[in-house]
Amino acid sequence: MNIILSTIEDAYAESHVLKKEWHDFASSFSFNRQKSFLGGRALLQESLSEFYGVDSLPQITTLSHGKPVFFESRYPFFNISHSSKLICLAIGDRELGLDVEYIKPRRNIEGLKKRILSDEEYEYFGRLGEADQLTLFTSLWTLRECLIKVSGRGLVDISSIAADIEQRTFDYFSVPEGTEVNIIRLDSVLNHDGAAFLSYSSRAGEESEFYVFREGRIIRTDNPEILYRYLKSNVSRQS
Repeated sequence: MNIILSTIEDAYAESHVLKKEWHDFASSFSFNRQKSFLGGRALLQESLSEFYGVDSLPQITTLSHGKPVFFESRYPFFNISHSSKLICLAIGDRELGLDVEYIKPRRNIEGLKKRILSDEEYEYFGRLGEADQLTLFTSLWTLRECLIKVSGRGLVDISSIAADIEQRTFDYFSVPEGTEVNIIRLDSVLNHDGAAFLSYSSRAGEESEFYVFREGRIIRTDNPEILYRYLKSNVSRQS
């Protein structure tokens, strides 16, 4: 699996590579939404060309809960996530998930914790200071978003995921055994304001390659340090 990191500005600057139909599709969006949408499609097109020799973006459809996929199964799986100035793409030969989030204050974080965290996670949070809670919550939010993107089931499942923070395992019935989620911080990978977490799924032990997209080029970069690795637990409870 390849993971490509970019600013939205750098990705959007290459949107001229897209066919007119993509620009027409996004024409009713707000300007910021156009930039993130067309930037994501341009980053996908450049990655397909770089890694798969596909020079025109194939037809994309959406699954029942809104997950975008290529209409033809001969093309690879992909997932795109963006937050503020960042946009990230994962592309590979099996179902995958990816999520990036800036660490930032959240309204009603207490309500969010009660809604999505398991009792064990909520108890763990009680031992932490406010700043540490925000950092950990952001990482666990990206873990959950990553997993529901793997499953394609959407936010309906977000409260069905439980993480054991100390054992670094998670319980979620909608992804295969052997699924793991790796969580990194992007501070040292891209020069940008603020700190962000990125979570991406893989099979246990599978290596991923990291790239940055800059000035129209995909450039190999050192793999960032994985801060947390959560492996799917052997027994899942369906809720």
